[in-house]
Amino acid sequence: MKREAADPDPLEAWSTLVAVYQAVLHDVVQALGEQAGMDSGVFSALAYLERAAPPHRMRMSELQGLLHPRYSQPGFSRLVQRMEADGLVDRRADPNDRRAAVLSTTRLGRRSYARANAVYSAAVREHFGRHLKASDGETITRLLKQVAQRRDALTT
Repeated sequence: MKREAADPDPLEAWSTLVAVYQAVLHDVVQALGEQAGMDSGVFSALAYLERAAPPHRMRMSELQGLLHPRYSQPGFSRLVQRMEADGLVDRRADPNDRRAAVLSTTRLGRRSYARANAVYSAAVREHFGRHLKASDGETITRLLKQVAQRRDALTT
């Protein structure tokens, strides 16, 4: 009887993923700060607003959910206040629910995001992409999407 190979331990894959992510993230965050003058929290918030539907607008509660657990409620409020003070976003009452607030990216916020996104993209290519063959990137993307889809299927 032929013996089946043991299932691989997912902890090794997870540990490797986290180690690479943290190392690359460090380099990307450093590039954002030095070349775009933007911290990663502001960049992440602007990126979510950029990809929102409709673009550049999102309820604060939705954005906070996307940035959780990185930001607690008080930390998220401070981030939004800082972004407002810097002229990157506007906060208004939601016309459909006056108890909720909607964030909108300002013209300055969109320009700042575009500059920072160019830095971000170049840093990801330099610190991550250059170490991969095209087929490696496709394989990693396919496998991670597969994990995400299977997780989503379990939670819905």
